[in-house]
Formats: sequence, C-alpha cells, structure tokens
Amino acid sequence: MPAPPPAEADQTAAAHNYRVSPFLTRTAKAQDAACPWQLIGFASGDALERAAVAWVVADAIMESRAGHSRAYTLWRDAALKTQPLLGDDARLVKPFVRPVFELPPKGSDADDHVPGHVGEWLWYLLTREEPLTDHELALLEPPSWSVTEGGGDGFVVHRIPAGTDTSLIFKLWEIKKFTGGGSLSGTITKAASQLARRGDEYVAKISWANSTLPGDLGQLMTELTELWMRADPRGGAGVSVSTNTASAPKRSAFTQVTTYLPQLVHPGQLRGLVIAVEDFAAFATQVRGYLWSAL
Repeated sequence: MPAPPPAEADQTAAAHNYRVSPFLTRTAKAQDAACPWQLIGFASGDALERAAVAWVVADAIMESRAGHSRAYTLWRDAALKTQPLLGDDARLVKPFVRPVFELPPKGSDADDHVPGHVGEWLWYLLTREEPLTDHELALLEPPSWSVTEGGGDGFVVHRIPAGTDTSLIFKLWEIKKFTGGGSLSGTITKAASQLARRGDEYVAKISWANSTLPGDLGQLMTELTELWMRADPRGGAGVSVSTNTASAPKRSAFTQVTTYLPQLVHPGQLRGLVIAVEDFAAFATQVRGYLWSAL
C-alpha cells in the first residue's frame, strides 16, 4: 500500500506539534538493574500515524541539514505540493538529501545505512522530547551526515539542581539498528564493546568540537575526556537499538552492557533504549521516500 502523501502526513504531524512522542509509547524496563532501559513503540497500527512519524523524521533531517539555507523551504514546499523541484532549485536541495539517502530513483546499494541513520534520528527526537522532572536538557547534538563517520552516535548533557547551584551530567550513546541476522542481544553487545574500546576517542572528539561553548558547558568540555576516563559520576553511557516489533527483547536484554563498561557503577550511569517499529526497514524507506518527494 502506498504511503500517505506528505501533505496528509504533515497535517497529522502538525496536530501533534511535529513531535514523535504522541504517536509512541514508553515502557520502563528493568529499572532495578544496573542498566535500566525503555521500550518505545507505536501506540497503534494506524498507517497515517506511522506516516506522520516518518514525515517528522524526514522534516527534522532536512531542517537540521539545511540550516539557514533556502534548501529547507524549497524542499518542504515542493514535497507538500507534490511538485518536484527543477533546475537550480533541485540542484540546491540535492546535496542536503544525498548523504546516506542518495537520490531517486535508485538510491544507495548500502541497504543498512538508511535504517541506521533513521534510528539515530529517532533517538535524537525522542531524547529531545523526553519528559523531564528533575533536570533539563542543556546540550543535544544532532546526528552527523554519515553513518560511517568515526565518533559517538549520540551525546547529551543535562543540567540538574545541586543544592543552591546546578551541575551538568552527560551520556555518550552508541546507536544501532537490528533488522534481522544474528540477534538483538548481539547488537547490544557490539554497541557496548564499541563504547568500551573507543569511548575515550569519541569524547575527545566531542570536547574538541564544542570547546568554544560558553559558561558551564564550555567548562565541562575542558574536563570531558578526563571525566569519562575515570568514570566520574557526572558521566555515563547508553545503548539504543532500533528494530522490528517482533524483535523487542526481554527484561534482561541489557545485562551484558555492565560486562563491557564495569567502571560505570554509579546509579543512572548506564541506560538502554529499544525502539520497536513494525518492519523497521520499511519505515526507514518511508522516511527516505518523503525526503525524495521533492526531487
């Protein structure tokens, strides 16, 4: 069945303030374990709601990539009117779509890249929208333009009250997708192992990229690598996996994370996330289809 056109998906998304959370459910799992985790999935099987989430992801990708360029407005207007861009307008938009998703009609031969990147964006949007009661979001880096670029997949900083002052805490995330072949447990293990082997390098790169931030965020960046290396309570790690609904794991899915990151022993230092979507690869292709709809 063809996906609903962008205009219909946009109308549904707009009714929910272009947020993915209203269409998804969060279920806390293993909160008493060393690595508590959440299971996030669609609240219903409604095709238009699924399309709205795919559209929000596509729209967020283009808005982030295009920045202050006219490319975002050109892309969005053309997609909503189902009138593909031509000439210089199409030429301007294509460089913002091509990375990871390539261009229509064929796209890329690397079938795993699109689901992997869509999984990163779902993590980003869910983190940005996560309801917070005792702390606030201070820094959240959007996914890079490449799923093969060396570096951490996700990085977030929260500001929490500390007496009369405030303190910053951070988490470095490794984000994977699992759409068949092997096991989801193996994917979680691979992510945890990667954080253990290359976490020092990832946070060093993050501290360099954000070294000019002002105030307490800038101060955190000067200390970031050392905080990570000594497993300071202000730091932590997370593993997120996007997968098919049928692969949603059992309660003990993230127990192996502590094996690879045994130094992170303070409460709250480890977290897990599973985003379960029916036929996740097809959902990722739907996101790509909306990105292509202006071309």
